[in-house]
Amino acid sequence: MKIPQKHPQSKLLMFSLTLFSVLAFSAMNTQAQDTLHISLQQAVRQGLDSSKTLHISQSEIDAAMARFKQARDARLPDIKASLTASEAFIFTRKFQMAGLMKEPLTLPDKATMYMGTLTANQVIFAGNQLRLASESAELLHKIAQLNTESDSEQITFNVIDAYITLFKIDENLKIMDQELLDIQGRLEETVQFKDQGLATDNDVLRFKLQKAKAELSQIDLENSRAVANYALCILLGQSEGAFLKVDSINEQQNDMPALNDLMSKALLERKEINVYRYKSQLSDLNIKKINGEKLPTLGVGITGYYINPNSQFIPPQNSFIVPAMVGLNLSWHISSLYTSKHKIAEAKIRQNEVKIAQQATVDQVKIDVNKQYHDYLQSLKKIQVLHTAVEQAQENDRIMELKYKNQLATTTDRIDAQTMLYQSLTNLSIARAEAVTAYYQLLRATGTLNEQTAF
Repeated sequence: MKIPQKHPQSKLLMFSLTLFSVLAFSAMNTQAQDTLHISLQQAVRQGLDSSKTLHISQSEIDAAMARFKQARDARLPDIKASLTASEAFIFTRKFQMAGLMKEPLTLPDKATMYMGTLTANQVIFAGNQLRLASESAELLHKIAQLNTESDSEQITFNVIDAYITLFKIDENLKIMDQELLDIQGRLEETVQFKDQGLATDNDVLRFKLQKAKAELSQIDLENSRAVANYALCILLGQSEGAFLKVDSINEQQNDMPALNDLMSKALLERKEINVYRYKSQLSDLNIKKINGEKLPTLGVGITGYYINPNSQFIPPQNSFIVPAMVGLNLSWHISSLYTSKHKIAEAKIRQNEVKIAQQATVDQVKIDVNKQYHDYLQSLKKIQVLHTAVEQAQENDRIMELKYKNQLATTTDRIDAQTMLYQSLTNLSIARAEAVTAYYQLLRATGTLNEQTAF
């Protein structure tokens, strides 16, 4: 009797299924190990700590502080010291002047000479150049700090926006999972109706098509989540393979200040405007520095010499001299009286450019605040309308469910009611997330994002 053999393709199929199960189980374990639950505050803190932009901005602050200290150091005395040692070789050792010397003078074959100087100069007055340089460096330091704060607010918002995007996708996935469960229930119910002769094959097919459409939407959402998860991992400096779980986010219900109050707040707090305020002061200082160049410079100096025509560095007594000189130094660059006028003209042009740029920035800030204010109000109104839409869709779905079970509504009516319900739930979920984003966008526009969120 011949024993039947298993088909080779069956073995291959069983091996493939086993391998797939092992890989799927490993992937699930890996994902579970890499899952990271993170709150919004933690996300913002990690985003700020890992930001390369902020590290560069901090370097700019450090450099500006170093320049400020250099400007202060310029007020200190300028001290210099030098020492020269020379060796003279005398090849003609006999020296005699006819008529003046009876006997020739015998010179040594070489002579050693040491000469040292120590000089200290202190500027007393230089047209206020030192003070103006110090003030300019201090303003540049403040500008660097403001630029860093502006970068910090932008990074904070970027992290918040990415965090809310991930939350929004997760909420939509929850709704999609529930929708698929309901569709599966309707499908099984319709199959029973068909077996009882109360539904047709076409009715069953329509529910299967609806389920396939929902599964395609689920695939798109899962892909979007992977992209959003990766982007947030990069912003937070996390491992690229981490699976981030975010907290729930509720739309803000704070009382909205008047638009004029928000405008005033933005004009006071926005870092871009404050930067131009400091740049305007820098322009004023630059003109003062040019005018100061017309004035003379006065300083005091002390110079000491060590002169030792001896082969020994520490010579015997009375064989070296140490003269010292104390004096005032007065210098005046007279040509600056007629050459500085063109420098001043250029400086005034730059000063006017700063004022125009500041006005343009103020206009842009006003436009930004106005837009974000109305966008946030619009998002709140949308939520109110969508709440009503969800209630209506739920009631419509309940009625259609009863009618469908009593054969008073078609399959198409039942599917449309269910689709409308879940679409309205999805729209409400998106609107809530967008309202939170709009709220933080409004805080960013007023320059108070980091202040009011206490991140």
